[in-house]
Amino acid sequence: MESNQKGSGDGLAGTQKEAALRALTQRTGYQLRQENGQRRYGGPPPDWDGPPPERGSEIFVGKLPRDLFEDELVPLCEKFGKIYEVRMMMDFNGNNRGYAFVTFSNKQEARTAMKQLNNYEIRSERFIAFNDKL
Repeated sequence: MESNQKGSGDGLAGTQKEAALRALTQRTGYQLRQENGQRRYGGPPPDWDGPPPERGSEIFVGKLPRDLFEDELVPLCEKFGKIYEVRMMMDFNGNNRGYAFVTFSNKQEARTAMKQLNNYEIRSERFIAFNDKL
């Protein structure tokens, strides 16, 4: 079987929204890699120095439209703090499974994002849910 991954080998070749995802990684310097049914963005950020964020910095994001990806989720979350990592759960068809986990650089940023974005209308009549109860 021939791979259509050319160039950087980042696993984005042929994915939905390939150009938008490449633009996101170029803008932020974060890596995007696919592994075990999930796609990881960041973890750690390029300028991170030190241990991973404290417990309580990760939040669950549910009710995601199946065709929504990091190129929409990351800019929304960045408004509330520095993102350490986003783990988007993926199916074999390249769609998200309707949920992701976003880790901020600290608990306060995660809490603020959760309060501001819970029941946020991400698209017309599509509301997402944020929760810290994993």
